[in-house]
Amino acid sequence: MPNLKRQFAVPLTVGGFATLIVLVAGMRDFYALVAIALGAFVLGTVVQEFARGARARHRQYGESYVLSLGRLLARNRRRYGGYIVHTGIVILFVAFAGMAFKTETEATLRPGESVSLRSPYGYTYTFTSLGLSQYDALNRQVTAAAVEVRRDGKTIGLLNPEKRQHVDGLGRPTFQPSTEPSIMSLLREDLYVVLGGVVNGTEQAVFRFTINPLVWWVWYGGLIVALGGLIVMWPGGGSPAVKRAQAGYAVRLVGEK
Repeated sequence: MPNLKRQFAVPLTVGGFATLIVLVAGMRDFYALVAIALGAFVLGTVVQEFARGARARHRQYGESYVLSLGRLLARNRRRYGGYIVHTGIVILFVAFAGMAFKTETEATLRPGESVSLRSPYGYTYTFTSLGLSQYDALNRQVTAAAVEVRRDGKTIGLLNPEKRQHVDGLGRPTFQPSTEPSIMSLLREDLYVVLGGVVNGTEQAVFRFTINPLVWWVWYGGLIVALGGLIVMWPGGGSPAVKRAQAGYAVRLVGEK
């Protein structure tokens, strides 16, 4: 029983602390809370395993903790590579759970008018319409908008969503109009602006503004999973006990011949 408590103390503490943080931040989606709590629990378990292994090598061989971690990974690739894969999967789960924080609004704006949207991280994004432009491309007629983006009053970029009407060689519409959203990718969240349409041929336009948190973390999680998979599959490695067993088996085979 004491050993069981010792094994679960850190993971349960990390999971509970992470759940408390997101509750204070305002998350109330049950499934997102469960995903984040379980993800934090697994992450706490992985960190605990790496810390214990590194500490054991540090005490036994007097190595620095960084060197201990490196040799621990090199000699037990399957085990610790598997832990890295689990870490990547945790990041993927948390990134998908971030969809519960998705924020969006729709607004009809004239040039110079603005709308604000608050990010789950506490930032206030202000989107200002700078006007519309129309031009002909190779096989389509394009209506493009220019939208200035400010975060807490500071300009961070320009987005250019489009509405496209594809035409044939005679300039006749061939399909229903399509939209081309403009995306600004940031470390914590992505900003999407969609041009819904133009009001009665004027410069007044309908926009949809969306903040999607943790989109890039889906990619980061996938990369970590791939890295862990490579470590697991890399030839060599294995624990000293396994190597001794394999060597003994090889010696017996030679003796039998």
